[in-house]
Amino acid sequence: MTSWHGLSAESRAAFWRSLQTLNFTRAVIALVLLLYLSFNRSGSTDPGSFLYAETCILYLAAAVGFAMLTMYWRHRFLMQLSAQIAVDIAVISMLYLAGGGARSGLVILYLFPLAGAAILAPLVLALFSASLVTLFLLAETAWQVLFQQSGASVMQAGLYGAAFFAIVLSVNGLAAKLIRQEELAAERG
Repeated sequence: MTSWHGLSAESRAAFWRSLQTLNFTRAVIALVLLLYLSFNRSGSTDPGSFLYAETCILYLAAAVGFAMLTMYWRHRFLMQLSAQIAVDIAVISMLYLAGGGARSGLVILYLFPLAGAAILAPLVLALFSASLVTLFLLAETAWQVLFQQSGASVMQAGLYGAAFFAIVLSVNGLAAKLIRQEELAAERG
């Protein structure tokens, strides 16, 4: 992504629309996770299930709050985006732990904030987000291996991290090309 101030008004408006789409997607994911929990619960009194439900409800509330914020206060784009990506990573990490770690299958949810960061943020911020996720996955897997003697695979966590970096790099490159083409078309138009 080029400098925010160097973008045309049309491009900046497109970024705000994309952030709104990201917010809508966040709310849909929170609703799907809550529906999954309600169908999968079957009278469970597991404390992890309670944490999972609370986290999903708070995530849905945050998604609505972020949507309202970006709809009515269109200032400080990168600050809003960074806060939203940080909340996404924190919530998904909490759900990942509450779901049982690698066996939960929730690692795929990290693609949502990482792809959003790769599209809307500068490469450094997108790579920083991918590194946070990778370090979390490696630390959680190491904890499982060292202290819980589980069969968790450090290699699997490393492969997820490598895949996240590859996705962020490729999506950011494609988004940067698209932005440059849009800016060129705006200059010629």
